[in-house]
Parts: sequence; C-alpha cells; structure tokens
Amino acid sequence: MIGGFYEEEINGFLFREYGELGRPKYLVLGLPDVGLVGAIAAMHIIRERKLKDAVGIESYTFLPPVAVVANGRPLHPVRIYTDGEELAVLITDVPVAPAGVAPLGSAIVEYARSRGFEVIISLTGVGSPARMRGAEPKVYWVSTGSRAEELGSRLGAEKFENGIIVGPYAIVLKESVRRKVNNLVVLAESYIDFPDPEAAAAALQALGKATGLEVSVEKLLEEAEQLRLRLRQLMKETREAMSRLGKPMEYRAPLVYT
Repeated sequence: MIGGFYEEEINGFLFREYGELGRPKYLVLGLPDVGLVGAIAAMHIIRERKLKDAVGIESYTFLPPVAVVANGRPLHPVRIYTDGEELAVLITDVPVAPAGVAPLGSAIVEYARSRGFEVIISLTGVGSPARMRGAEPKVYWVSTGSRAEELGSRLGAEKFENGIIVGPYAIVLKESVRRKVNNLVVLAESYIDFPDPEAAAAALQALGKATGLEVSVEKLLEEAEQLRLRLRQLMKETREAMSRLGKPMEYRAPLVYT
C-alpha cells in the first residue's frame, strides 16, 4: 500500500489499484495483435459501456519509457477499466516488448486468479486469406476450464481444433492451464497487417453471445475507415513486435497434425 493505493508486483509488472475494481466476473483482454482485433474491441467496450479505469500496470523493464496523457491526466500505459460488477477490460496504448510478453501474460493470469475473476476472455484475430478476399470474418474459439468451455459453447461457432497461437494470448492460455484458471479465447478472422474493425465487431458479437453482455457495434462499423487511419502507427509497431515473436508460425498446423 503506497499513498493510499494498493500495489502488487508480479513478474516485473506493478499492478496499482487506484480506483474501485469491484468484483467483475469477466476480465476481457484487448492486447495489440493480428489486425488489432482485441485492441479495437476493448476500446469500443470501454466507450460503449462507459467503464472507469481502476488499475494501472507499469514496468520500467518491459514497457517503453513513455508517459500517456489523456485530457490533461497522466495514465499508465496498460490499464484495466471496470463497471465494478460484471466486466473488466485490459488495454494497452503501447505494444509490449518481446522480452515482456511471457512475464506479462503470466502476470495477468496470476492477477486474475488472485482477484477472483471467473473467466479471462481473450479477444484476438487470426490471419485469414478469405478475409483478405473480402469475406465476412468467421469466429473460432478455444478454452481452458469448464466455465470457459460453457461460455464458448454458446457462440454457435467452430472450435479452434488444430493450429498454433503465438504471443501474449498463447502465454495466457498456457498459464491458465497451469494455474487452473478459466480462459476463453475468441479468434476472429482478420487482416494480418491492417487494423480490422469489422473483425473486432465479430469478436464483440461473440462476446455478447458468451456472456449475455451485449455491446452495440453500430458505431464501431460506422467509424471503421477512421479507425483504420488512426491506428496505422499502432499496427506498424505491433507488426514489428509480432515479427520478433515468430508470429508467422500461426499460419501452419502443428507437426502432429501434418
């Protein structure tokens, strides 16, 4: 406890609770990844449901030395927003350094476990040739734990049966298995190298089916072109970080299935 705020360090990341976190059931992760699907979806949830930031996450080892300022107020580069009851959403304004991906993924799972979240819900994209041809994004899912499996079964979507997941969501998935934490991963087909608001909308619709917490995507789709332009730099930074993580491995099947 420092300055009246609760602080906890996990794997080199400092979690600082400066607001009322409450006891939400779901922790939604919106980390930058393929098509910025999770990041776009998370930002839209926060805006549509008017969530309040309650937790800041910082690391002088694994995050760039940046200070985020919004409306004259300094913010942590990684934050958790919440409604205090049902939903919390984690977002980041900067890509995580490759060396920090594993520590952050593990730290998120431990924090979620210790704070009593029922399910971690990872929203992400999966590169698709069909999407590049203009097809509507399909949604897939994979889960750990019986509660996450129950949520996934509500989607009416195909299970992600065979493949490789690379990056922070892979760490969250593996650590969830190890720590016996429920994790539902929602993968929407998306562009690989361009922000994809339409894929984010598909992921949000899946989130609504799984949890019953509907989030309107009308405004998101109306602003799709603006978002594509505004998020080009973040997509560039994310693409560079992903290339160092071996992200191309996602586009082949595991050897056991070939």
